[in-house]
This record gives sequence, structure tokens and C-alpha cells, in this order.
Amino acid sequence: MQHKNTSFWSSNLGFILACVGAAVGLGNIWKFPYMAGTQGGGAFVFIYLITIFAIAIPVAAAELLVGRKGRSDAVSSVRDIAVENKRPAAMGVIGGIGVFGSFVLLTFYAVIAGWVSSYIWRAVSGQIGGLTADGAAAMFGNLLASPNEMIAHQLAFLMFLGLILIRQLSAGLERANLILMPALVVMLVLIALYGAIAGDISASLAYLFTPDFSKITPDVIQSAVGQGFFSVGVGAAMLITYGAYLDKSINIGQAAITIALADTAIAILAGIGIFAIVFGQSLDPSAGPGLIFTTLPLAFGQLPFGGLIALIFFVLVYFAALTSGLSLAEVMFRWAENRFGWSRKRAIYVMLGTVFLVGLSTVFSFNIWADIKIAGRTLFDMKDYLVTAYIMPLGGLGVILFAAWVMPVNAMKKAFGHDGALFTAWLFAGRYLSPLGILWIFWAGL
Repeated sequence: MQHKNTSFWSSNLGFILACVGAAVGLGNIWKFPYMAGTQGGGAFVFIYLITIFAIAIPVAAAELLVGRKGRSDAVSSVRDIAVENKRPAAMGVIGGIGVFGSFVLLTFYAVIAGWVSSYIWRAVSGQIGGLTADGAAAMFGNLLASPNEMIAHQLAFLMFLGLILIRQLSAGLERANLILMPALVVMLVLIALYGAIAGDISASLAYLFTPDFSKITPDVIQSAVGQGFFSVGVGAAMLITYGAYLDKSINIGQAAITIALADTAIAILAGIGIFAIVFGQSLDPSAGPGLIFTTLPLAFGQLPFGGLIALIFFVLVYFAALTSGLSLAEVMFRWAENRFGWSRKRAIYVMLGTVFLVGLSTVFSFNIWADIKIAGRTLFDMKDYLVTAYIMPLGGLGVILFAAWVMPVNAMKKAFGHDGALFTAWLFAGRYLSPLGILWIFWAGL
């Protein structure tokens, strides 16, 4: 066995914040509110919460287990454990699915993060104050029609990731999350408080927490299960990669629960604040993907101190994009370093360069290639669909089956931590509950 990690998290807090940072991203602050808005509010949230506990937490624990036991990149970790247990080395492909998922995800994630930084610039330059509905729609439309502006912001985001990750683990990835995550939570609380004061908090709470079970359709269930899965960030090898830097003092079951609960709390807090502002201005909560780029700027434009709040909000969303972007990039860098024997610097240049070039297809799908469709979907929609409907669930299914059925039970119990009851619950969920849930996602997506 080679390529073992020699770096470790310098503190348990650093590890937890990095994992929460991996989970908390655009999925929580951009995607969760608009998915809840378009899929019936409380009914969607209800199924989302069930998914977190039945599927996402067991898969998160499985990824951390494989990472801690394998102590390498996602592919090598799975392959080495398989060989040690006299199983085919080809099982490493399970980790490979996650690495590929991280790559595809980052090719459109960096572009959406670029939208956010372009809105930070618009907030700073005073363009958001007093926006009309037509003005808000035109602002977003103009951005999508400007490939050069989108490319500049996409490139800046990727360079940010490279500059942070080129440093040692504790000085780069860990320190970034120690700063970004608390700042993100503080800003999110400010947005929620502002929503409570200047918006309609009671309408927001009723909308998110009063399930209308008549709205639960197979489509809503599939969306909520998918969103729960991706919100926690399982299936893209992020937690396998982070688990490889773990020492033996962390209880994996408790860590997985902490990560999922923190991630869920942040998604719900974002939803409360955003919908309070939207309802306070009598706007439509079901604006879809444009919710934070058209509906919210319009709301901010009408509110007292709206320009300042818009700036805080978009900086918050950018921080969330950075924490997840760091974990997606780390997955690829670790794999490239081990697979090709590259230096850290070379892995960063080559992988981010490739992400940038493939990401141009995302940029152009909104303008010069807008007419190119695959099965009725633009190139951006197709990548988003493939990752969320197939690649990540497949990665998650592979890891949970591998951890629960291939790894020896005693070795897993030892790696898991000291809580016997929690391990038993995880093993049951990992062997039966989670795989059935993930298979259901596939079946519903057909």
C-alpha cells in the first residue's frame, strides 16, 4: 500500500468545520430555497429531513470510514481496502465515480460561483438599490449573455481555490474553513434577523414548516431525496478524501451526524431568511434557479439598507461556494498526485486548467451555445442532471455497499468509534435502508 496521507487535521474542530464546509455550499443557499419554493414548501422539507437521516448520514459515515481506513485518495483507499480483504482491485472504480463526480460538478459550480462574485461587484457599485422587476430580470439576463464576464469570474474562483489548496493542510484547507465557516454562519444569522425585522417571518416559517401532504408527488419526493443527498455532499468522494486526514480520536458516527445536522440547519436558516424577505415584498417564492439572482435583488432593492444587505448576502453565498469548491478540488488534486506521481503544484495547474476548459461549455450554454441541446437539456442542465441524478447516487451507493458488506465488521466497528448502538444502527441503515433509498432515486429518475 502506498500514497498514504502523512498530513492530519490539527484539531477536531478544524476537521468538523472542513466537513461542514464541504457539505455547505450553493446547494444550501442557492438550490435549497428555490427547490423548496418550486416543490411545495413544507412537504418538500419534510421528505428532505427524512432523507438526511435515512440516507445521507449513513453514506457520510461510510465515506469517512473508507477514508480513515484507506488513508489515501478516494480511488486508492477503496482499492487498497478491497485488496487487503481479498476482493478485486477493480473495486477502486467506486472511488473513481466520486472523483469524476467532483470534476463534473466543479465544471459548472465555478461558473455559478462566478455569478455570485459578479453580483458582489454589482452590490458594491450600487446597482442593486431601487431595482424594478424588469431591471432585476435584465441584470441577470445581461450577465448570462456576457461570456467574457462569466469567464473572468469563473477563472477568479478557480484561482482562489488553487491559492488556498497549494498550502499545507493546516495552513490552507483547514485555516480557510476555520475562518470562512464561522463568518458564513454569522452572516446567515444576520440575513435571517434582517428577514425577521424587515420581512414577513411568520409567512416564511409557515411556508417551510407546514407540510401540505397533497403536494407530495413522485417528482417532489425525487427532488427532496436528491437535494438531501447532495446537500450533505455525499457521493462525490469529498468525505473519503477528508476522512483520510483523520486521526483515531474522532467518533465517525457522531461526526457524520454533526456534519449532516449543521448542514441542514444552515439550509433551513437560509430558507427562513430568504423567504421572509421574499414574502415581505409580496414576491413569488417559486422563481426557480433565478431566485437569488432576480427575486432577491429585487427585494433588496426595495428594502431599507438593501444595498448593504445585498452585499452581505452575496459575500455569504460566495463563502459557501468557496468551502464546497475547496473540497471538490481537493478530491481531484489528491487523486492526480497519487495516480500520476505529480507534485501538488502540477496537480493543481493541470486539474484546475482542465476544469476551466470543460467549464467553458457551461458558460457558453447560456449564450453562444444556447441552442445546443442533449435530450432537450442545455449543456449546463445536462451536467447538473447527470451529476445529481446518476453520478453522485451511484458513488454513494457504491461506497455504502462497499463499507457495509465488503469491509470486515470488526475492523469497521473499531474504525467507527466507541458507540456500539450507533454502529449497529449505521450497519442496518448501510446494508438495507440507504441502498434501497438510493436505488429508489435511480428508479424515480428513469
